Amino acid sequence: MRDSSRSLKMEQHEAAVSQIAASVRALYVRREPFCIYHGPTNSTRPIKKDCVVDISALSNVVKIDPACKVATVEPKVSMDKLVEATLEYGLIPPVVMEFPGITVGGGYAGSAGERSSFRYGYSDQTVNSVEMVLAIGIVTASRNERPELFKAAGGALGTLGITTLLELQLLPAKKFVKTTYYRSNNVHDTIKVIRQETENTSNDYVDGIIFSKSHGVVITGQLTDETPGSIKPQTFSKPWDPWLYLHVKDKTDTESPVIDYIPLAEYLYRYDRGGF
Repeated sequence: MRDSSRSLKMEQHEAAVSQIAASVRALYVRREPFCIYHGPTNSTRPIKKDCVVDISALSNVVKIDPACKVATVEPKVSMDKLVEATLEYGLIPPVVMEFPGITVGGGYAGSAGERSSFRYGYSDQTVNSVEMVLAIGIVTASRNERPELFKAAGGALGTLGITTLLELQLLPAKKFVKTTYYRSNNVHDTIKVIRQETENTSNDYVDGIIFSKSHGVVITGQLTDETPGSIKPQTFSKPWDPWLYLHVKDKTDTESPVIDYIPLAEYLYRYDRGGF
């Protein structure tokens, strides 16, 4: 069933990309500038429909290969949809942007960094290959095939071509993130702790919050399948849960490190409710 579903998704993908490529080619021949329509967003504005290339339908997880630890996905796949799909196989992308609505294509085009980037680099550095539509047609770029295009397109904000498919690296996932909060009393010490923790090979994630010139917190995360029996996992997505930044501020009123165990998906998007 899964294989037939993947085949159907790929057929649908190829049909959609062929149409996109035809539109781009026609606009190029006429020397007409065009806009790319990604779908409705908070900042969407009316645009001329005859000068638009619509890629809003490219929002599918086409294939996950657990043996090779890769996912083949379209650019409009959101972080929450991607993680939900990969966790079914016990896998997780190395770099997951902190808001669930950020897309895979957006992370690649914007060269997004995250709390795991000290280990894995920016999100585009965890991509094995991309399919792109150029004026000349549909091409594939990777470290070995069209390497200059592959390197330049990551972080180019879509200016070099339309990304239509990406192959992403995946890593083994675990159930929880052991999250430790280290308080510092000035910016200098906060930076010092960040440097120390990014050099600690046991850390999977490192980020931090500056509340004031006398209250900084460095937050580390370590993937784990175990939690101490007496500790209740902390969540941030339910209506009665705390906002992450207020939770951290309250828990670090002393200088002793404080530990939470957070379910992995909750950890990845723990800033979302407070952010919006």
